[in-house]
Amino acid sequence: MKKREVLEKLHQQMIAEIQDYAIILLDIDGTILTWNKGAEMIKGYKEEEILGQNFRLFYMPQDRQAGLPEQLIEQAKKEGRARHIGRRLKKGGSIFWGSILITALHDDNGEVIGFTKLTREIDENQTSNY
Repeated sequence: MKKREVLEKLHQQMIAEIQDYAIILLDIDGTILTWNKGAEMIKGYKEEEILGQNFRLFYMPQDRQAGLPEQLIEQAKKEGRARHIGRRLKKGGSIFWGSILITALHDDNGEVIGFTKLTREIDENQTSNY
């Protein structure tokens, strides 16, 4: 294997095996393209269950109704990233506090082509620290 291929494989494994953070790749519409061990541990879905779904399903119904997921995507498009702390849904409907960061990904022409979404589960006491 060439050095570049080895580095790419190591990079993929690094992301895949991180357990304290959900690291998710989204397409331009918010469809989930990749899933790591941290995402499975935090959100409860196995990769084969969640790929192809929209990230909106992690948000509380009232936040979906208010358009929060779309607002965060738009903010990331305009500003490069969007941060938010709030209640999120796990598989089965249980609720957790999550700190999220959505970062826009750009092509060589500067056009947004997708997003990374980083989520960390926090306890209620940590919500005031952000």
